[in-house]
Formats: sequence, C-alpha cells, structure tokens
Amino acid sequence: MLASLLPNIPQSALLGLVLLVYCSVVRYYRYQHLNAIKRKYPDPDVILKDLDAAYEIYSHIFRREFPNVARTSLEFALFKTFVIPSVSKLLVSTGEFGKNCTKRAEDTEMILSEIIDAYPRIQNHRMDGHVVTDDDIKQQYARAALSVQRLNEIHGKYPIRNGDYLYTLALFLSEPVKWVNAYEWRPLDIREVNASGEYEKTEIKYAPSNWKCAVPTINHLLTRLPKALGPLVYKFVGCLLEPQMIDAFGIKHPSWFIRLLFWCAVRSRALFIRYFCLPRNRYLLRTPFHANDQGRYVPHFFLYEPKIYPNGYCIAELGPEKLRPASCPFARLHQTKETIN
Repeated sequence: MLASLLPNIPQSALLGLVLLVYCSVVRYYRYQHLNAIKRKYPDPDVILKDLDAAYEIYSHIFRREFPNVARTSLEFALFKTFVIPSVSKLLVSTGEFGKNCTKRAEDTEMILSEIIDAYPRIQNHRMDGHVVTDDDIKQQYARAALSVQRLNEIHGKYPIRNGDYLYTLALFLSEPVKWVNAYEWRPLDIREVNASGEYEKTEIKYAPSNWKCAVPTINHLLTRLPKALGPLVYKFVGCLLEPQMIDAFGIKHPSWFIRLLFWCAVRSRALFIRYFCLPRNRYLLRTPFHANDQGRYVPHFFLYEPKIYPNGYCIAELGPEKLRPASCPFARLHQTKETIN
C-alpha cells in the first residue's frame, strides 16, 4: 500500500525509513522518564534530602527501567561476598548452600523485594484503578519494616563481623550501579546513582571455601538458562569480576577473546533494548499488594524451579528452615480478622 503511494522510492528504502522512524520513536519514549525526572528534580542534591523522591526514582530503576539487570546485579552482589574467607567459611559451615541453594536464593529475593516494593506496589494498585487509603499505604510500608526485622533476626543468629556486614551492604548498593552503567541501554543519571565502599581492598583473599560457595550459586543461576549455555557462563564469570576477586576464587582470568565475546553480547542486548523495545508502563513486581485468604503473599511469577512458595509465603517464615517459627503469626492474625468479619 505504502509502495503504491510512493512508486519512485525503492521498497528497501521505504523499509529503512520505517525502521528509522520506529527506532526514533522507541528512543524518544525510552528517555521520556529520565527527562521527566531531570525536569522534576533539576538539583540532583534534592534526592538526598527528599525520601519520597528517592523512593520514586529507585523504584523506577529497579522495577521499570532495568528490572532484570538490577535483579541479577543483586544476585551477583551476594556472589561477590564469597571472596571474603570469613563469609565463605561461615556459609559453608551452615550447609545451606549445598542443600538449599534455591530456597536460600528465593528467600533472599522475597525479603529484598518486600523491602523495596512498597512504593511500586502502591503505584501499580492505583494504575489498576483501585483507591489506596492511608491504611493501605501504612500496611505496605509495614511489610518493608517487618522484612528488615526478619533479615536482622536471621543474621543475628550467626557470628558475623561488622566489617562483613558493611561490605555486603556496600555491594548491594554499588553493584546495581556498576551493572546498569556497564551492561544496560543507558548509564544512570547522577540522580540515580548511590554510594559504594572500600572494604574489599584489604579483606579479599583466596580460601578454598570461596569457590565452594560460588559453585552452587552459579549452578542455581544456570537453572534459568538453557543447559547448553552452562560451560559458556562459567567462562563469562571472570568477565564480571575484578582481578583481585578472580584470584580470591582461584579461577582462571578470562582471555581477551572471552572478554570480547562477552562485551559484544551485552552491548548487542543494550542497543536492541534502546532502539527496538518500548519502555514498560508498569512496575515489574513479584510481591502482591494483598495477601490471599490464608494470609500469605503469592508471588506474581516465579524465577526458580522447583517453585518454593507456590501457595504463598509469610514474611516471618522466610529464611532457613531451622529459624522458622512454628506457624506464621501474621497468617493467624489475618485468618482471625476474616473470621470476625
């Protein structure tokens, strides 16, 4: 039809023009939110003083703009803690990595999601046309506070050094920034950037327990990929690590060819997203707004097989089996309220 209206223009040129227009439109919409943030907060320092603004921008990074890379960066932040011998030896001694790696990953994912998902859950609920009351908002943020409490309760059972805590926290803050800047379709704006740490310079060193923690974690992450990619992923691991960390794991440094192959793969993905994939109009969340009839939160989708919480989870029960309460107190409270109503 278009060719008949413009008979003097070669069909290949028309297709090229359509592709160019499409890429231009996608790029415009891709940068629309970032440009809006710059107009809304012209002074980047305002973000450091305005908690609501920080929640808004942070949620957009993790749940709309770069949700997959942000999630993987946090998984890899946990992976990087294994280069500290005091951390890896403690993890090996608990036995959790050898027998419950998938459950540990899912518990970590759900606890962190509960901590950061309050704001985007509220926004998605509003986009669905629901009225969000002040009590609803308080309840969503109460779940975040409860998850922090549960995280502290779990780790309080083990003799963890304060420096190891700080290093882990620094990684969880800095790795998403590094990953997005290195592997995504655009770098972060200064309004989106957060802090990083210096602890690793003196504490990273080789220990056999380091790689013992790493292997189950890599094998767990491979469950989301075709089996044929397994050997290639093991070769790519070194491309994601600093030289000192590679030595601490006791593995080979990747060759220039492997680094080039990895760079081509991640840049191709980034360019494809920038010019061919329209942005999300909703936050990509696993945590639901409401609990089910049993007072449990059923994830919207599952990352790992086998599914750990197909019938839902209770925040107080997340974590190692030996540290779980006999039953979820909040589920009992929910059922009591339902009975009264």
